[in-house]
Amino acid sequence: MTRLFFCMKDVSKTNKSKIVILAVILLVVLITIGIFAAVHFTQVPKEMQYKVETVEAKSKDKIKVGILSDVQLPQLEKHLYAWDYTTVANGADHLIKALNYFKTQNVDMVILNGDIVNAVGDYAGYSAYNKVIDNVYGEDRSDTPHFIYPMGNHEFYGASQEHQFFKATNLPLNARTIINGYSFISIANSKVEKKDEELAQINGTLPDGTYNAQRIAFLKNQLTQAAKEAPEQPIFVFLHMPIDDSIAGGHWATPQFEEIYTILQNYPQAVVFTSHSHYCLSDERSVVQKDFTMVNTGTTSYFDFDWLKQEDIPKDISIKDFLSGNHASLKNKDYLINPELLGIEKSDDVPFRSEVNNGLILDVDVEKNAFTLDKVNFNFGVKFGERFTMNLYNKNSFTRTALLLGKGKMPFFDNQSISVQLDDDRVVLTFGAANQSVPSKYYLYELIDEIGRTTYIRHFAKNYILGYDTDYTEQHVLRGLNEGKYTLRVFAVNSFGLTSETFLSDTFTVS
Repeated sequence: MTRLFFCMKDVSKTNKSKIVILAVILLVVLITIGIFAAVHFTQVPKEMQYKVETVEAKSKDKIKVGILSDVQLPQLEKHLYAWDYTTVANGADHLIKALNYFKTQNVDMVILNGDIVNAVGDYAGYSAYNKVIDNVYGEDRSDTPHFIYPMGNHEFYGASQEHQFFKATNLPLNARTIINGYSFISIANSKVEKKDEELAQINGTLPDGTYNAQRIAFLKNQLTQAAKEAPEQPIFVFLHMPIDDSIAGGHWATPQFEEIYTILQNYPQAVVFTSHSHYCLSDERSVVQKDFTMVNTGTTSYFDFDWLKQEDIPKDISIKDFLSGNHASLKNKDYLINPELLGIEKSDDVPFRSEVNNGLILDVDVEKNAFTLDKVNFNFGVKFGERFTMNLYNKNSFTRTALLLGKGKMPFFDNQSISVQLDDDRVVLTFGAANQSVPSKYYLYELIDEIGRTTYIRHFAKNYILGYDTDYTEQHVLRGLNEGKYTLRVFAVNSFGLTSETFLSDTFTVS
């Protein structure tokens, strides 16, 4: 009997030990869940969801603002380090160059117009963001200008998006920032709902760049308030997604573009900055005026475009006219034709695509109630292209309507020369770029073989992608040519399909 008692006592001790172990495990799990929830699911404070704030510029008479977008910082920890920054199209390196340029300009504000991170990932994108800010402004960030950062669609790729954003940046999701009496209104993208997908399908847009009703209501209310407080002043608006296809890249619009446009068309003084398309600032349609002023902010990571195949060419138009952009179906698209002749199917076949690093400097003259907008190549720290100036804010004063822009100057060649070099299966063409006083978007090749068949090929101009105004040399590669003799003519084409009357010519033989 005694022996049985001790056996029962041992069993009791064993059960108690198991219970204690299970309790400890459960406690650890609960603590872990609590920590995870606190880190990842802390609600953004109400006052930081929709905020009206007032900040001061360094001068009462001037406001200087640096604007950039689409940095696409890497979302994986292994891609954060200096030797691997190029993994996501040079994003971190390019952002450092842009912010350092803004430091030299002593800007009052920096506007990061969405897609600063490529995705939430393991928080590495935001980690890179903070490392870059510390690198440029120091860990104490004492000289950091005021930041405005509306979330883009890429900020919503991953879990707990708004919470991660706020935890990393401590910035409001949506804001009207008033500086020296001028309003800067920014609204963030929002989570995609089923109705957004349906609306995107109806409107022919992508569903992920959406704005919910609360965001749009905030925009509407703050426009009303800003116009009431300063009826003669411009109102600067920042949206990651485009809202009208008349601007370069505008066909990559938000599903809610019609609703947002309807609100904005009541404010001719609105100057609306949009991003997302990765279209280059060299395009003359980067600033377009219609019912208000629209501005493309460019990209600080990689240049993008629309792929079309040979079979996409409409049957009712010549290939030459099609490649010159003279067709309604191609309105304002940076399209690239991929005939089998070239075999261009990969991004690596588009030179300099990942070297683009462009943005804007906005200067507001408070005394004159006027502003200027300059395009900037951050890699070289130089301004390029035409400066845009505005001092009247009614539609009758607009200088960049589609009608006026379409009457632009035709590109031309001066005394440039061209050379052709045969290299295995490639033909390498090298020539002096068309005159830089007029922007060129494409170079159009006309190839006539020895039996009279004509093929047209087109390449983006290097300065269109990168952004600068100095004379330089173009070099393009043709692949897959059949054996025989060819006559070559090279034309320059601008953003409106105007093709140069002058051209470069040469002959060569493929053997």
